[in-house]
Amino acid sequence: MADLPNKWTGLQPSRFLKYRSWINKQKPGICGTYCAAVLLHDAIYQKTNHSLSKEKLLNGLKPVVDGALPYRGTFFWDIANGLRRLLNQSKIWRIRTGLLPETIVVKQLSSDHPQPVIVGTTKYLNSKYKNHWLVVYAYGYNESGKLFFRAYDNHGRCKAVVPASQTLACVWLEER
Repeated sequence: MADLPNKWTGLQPSRFLKYRSWINKQKPGICGTYCAAVLLHDAIYQKTNHSLSKEKLLNGLKPVVDGALPYRGTFFWDIANGLRRLLNQSKIWRIRTGLLPETIVVKQLSSDHPQPVIVGTTKYLNSKYKNHWLVVYAYGYNESGKLFFRAYDNHGRCKAVVPASQTLACVWLEER
């Protein structure tokens, strides 16, 4: 991908290196579950320095994210509702959703305490990922002013780059 940003704002890629082995190999894929697991794992690790089990997170999230409703695929409300079910007693976080990643991600990652955001790509906006979920942790503008996101993609890449213009909908944790 030519003409990428020279400068990224947000979190460092090194924070997400541990998720390179969190690869979604299921058919059909459960990318929403993987992204919810990474978002939750990262939040808890940052708060407590405790690393949760990948298998336990995936097993706990899959039925409430990718298996809760009788249709194929995962929508942003599936991820949000799954996280809400898991965190319904949490006094620490609330689940937030939005439809405009281009503004929401920039706001979240520019804050004093930046946090990653789950972002959906769509084939209707020409994403190479087609309909897929990513955990975005940084953003940057190229020399032409086009916005890009850097993300964990649950295919083994923790420095994936996608044009923000190919994304729609997002989910994130907000501290209470």
